[in-house]
Amino acid sequence: MDVKTLHRQMNHYNRWRRQLDERLQRFEAWNQAQGTAAPGALKTLQRARQLLRSETFTIACVGEFSRGKTELINALLYIGGGRRLLPSQPGRTTMCPTEIYWDPRQPANCVRLLPIETRRTNTSLQNFKRIPQNWITIHFDAADPEQTRAAINQVSASKQVTAAEAVKLGFAANELGERDADGLVTIPAWRHALISLDHPLLRQGLRIVDTPGLNALGNEPELTLKTLPDAQAILFLLSADAGVTASDMAIWREHIQSLRDDNCTAVIALLNKIDSLWDDLTPPAEVDTNILRLRQLTAQQLDLAAEHVVAISAKQGLLGKVGRKREQLVRSNFPQLERMLSEAVLRHQQQVIGHRLIGDSYSLVASTRNSLSRRLQAAEAELDELRNTAPREAAEKLNELRDTIRRAHHDYHKQALSLRTSQRLLESQETALLAPVSQVLLERQIDEAHRKLAQSWTTLGLSRAIGEFFDDVDNNIRHLEREMERSNKVLTSIFERPEHGYSADQLVMRHLLKIQKQRRQLNQLHHRADEFRKSLTSVLMHKGALITRFINTLVQEVRNVYADLNQHVRSWIAEALTPLFHHNQYQKQLLEHHMLRLTQLQTQRNSFSEQLESLQTNIYQLQASLAALEPLYRDLLTNPLLPESMADGVMQEDNVGAQVVSINQGRQLLRGS
Repeated sequence: MDVKTLHRQMNHYNRWRRQLDERLQRFEAWNQAQGTAAPGALKTLQRARQLLRSETFTIACVGEFSRGKTELINALLYIGGGRRLLPSQPGRTTMCPTEIYWDPRQPANCVRLLPIETRRTNTSLQNFKRIPQNWITIHFDAADPEQTRAAINQVSASKQVTAAEAVKLGFAANELGERDADGLVTIPAWRHALISLDHPLLRQGLRIVDTPGLNALGNEPELTLKTLPDAQAILFLLSADAGVTASDMAIWREHIQSLRDDNCTAVIALLNKIDSLWDDLTPPAEVDTNILRLRQLTAQQLDLAAEHVVAISAKQGLLGKVGRKREQLVRSNFPQLERMLSEAVLRHQQQVIGHRLIGDSYSLVASTRNSLSRRLQAAEAELDELRNTAPREAAEKLNELRDTIRRAHHDYHKQALSLRTSQRLLESQETALLAPVSQVLLERQIDEAHRKLAQSWTTLGLSRAIGEFFDDVDNNIRHLEREMERSNKVLTSIFERPEHGYSADQLVMRHLLKIQKQRRQLNQLHHRADEFRKSLTSVLMHKGALITRFINTLVQEVRNVYADLNQHVRSWIAEALTPLFHHNQYQKQLLEHHMLRLTQLQTQRNSFSEQLESLQTNIYQLQASLAALEPLYRDLLTNPLLPESMADGVMQEDNVGAQVVSINQGRQLLRGS
């Protein structure tokens, strides 16, 4: 029985990240030792390594109170010891959004809690995460169950305040529940919780976000504007004995459905607590039929594929793991959930591999190796040709070889001048590209939106002000896309020059300026703003503070996307021609080195045998360089996750005229060797 599918996949994912980072570091070191890498190539490698080191896989657990999210997390993170990692008992529920992860910068095992009073400010959660003094930190020893329970139980802490104070903190009057004898109401003590745990899965990059109910999602705009969209997988928890309730459907429609449709987030609906449907008086086949019918109904209600609705028992899954009871674990359906999450991890890994920075890094390795291999073949052919030459004709032959190398070097020199001109041409596009998304323009539009909001006393006025702001944002992006089309035509004309040998298909694969990610983020923000505008009538009755926080969060997220767009455009301009510059510089250096050696042979008046020996020494040096690079190249070829579309586009025919072996051809050669 495989009970560690997710553990194994996360371990594989983390090992792959470390190995690729180590290989790119080795390639950096190889280039620095050879003195061959162009500055742009080194920057590409460094940014690719930074991408790999920052990647995590986030699972967001979303659902109303008492859906079993804590027990689900316990079952996912169980590694032995016969006890729950997170405290879970009747009457206890997570009161605030909680993130569980491993942060090596924090002392091992701690809970950081943000007081609920911070809601009085307009400061975003993201900004609060950068202000440690606003958090209460509790350290604990994970080996001590009582200490762990006491620390993590703080997440469910509550406090009593007046109803007026609760409303000021963003809670609606109809959400406050009953008042006690002193007229006080109960609210969560904390706004947000961060739990850093030294745990094998978390160390490998897994991050879990627990969102407690519809009210929390509604009261913390950043959860739906940033936290959920950043997750790679969302587990939507339902109760098997209740099905899809009205509040469940509200969470689905307002916060999850658009992420599945627009963000390609992996969404799995979990009918938890199916053990409540198990009945010793009912035949097992009938129980299974009832569960299947419930899954089909749920899939229909949520417009999900039936295979994405899984009926599980997190509690029985945990108990099955603790007691190593195969039948109990299988019946809980927990292994099926772990398999689906493992597949989501694999898809995420493939997305990372498909990133332009990773693709360009692969291309740099392959291009360098093939250039070196061709130079080695040419040197060996020259040596054979010289050996077959009569000693008295050696000087003439050396002169011919030197002239051939000089002409090739001259061609590369002209190409380098052309590339510098092309780079200046790309740089001349920067002003036009950045103008539509400049911070100055955005701040002017934000100020205008705030002015209109301040002057609006009606729902219609507020709604119109928000809508007009996002209309301005959409116009800015459409303007940027028009400028991108012009810039991409310039880049296409550069790459498709005969001396570079790129085809249009290969170009589209990786090098054109694309902003799908940022466009998708802005579309999601616009969608959330539209949903908020529709709900303004009800919101205005009791949540004036929430309106301010929501709008400020929206605006800050738009600022963040614009900052990302500016950085993205500048990086593209600086790095778009990196593969061409690197290929050109490396070829030039190889030719310069060889031309210098041939010149020395002519001027030193060595004997014929000494000349042959000198050329043989040069071949040994090339072979040593190639031998150091070959393992990296073979790792690239044999990577089973490398998309075929990327593989086909890594190599191109260089201007020497020798056909470069494609990645897929190389794979076939390796299989046969």
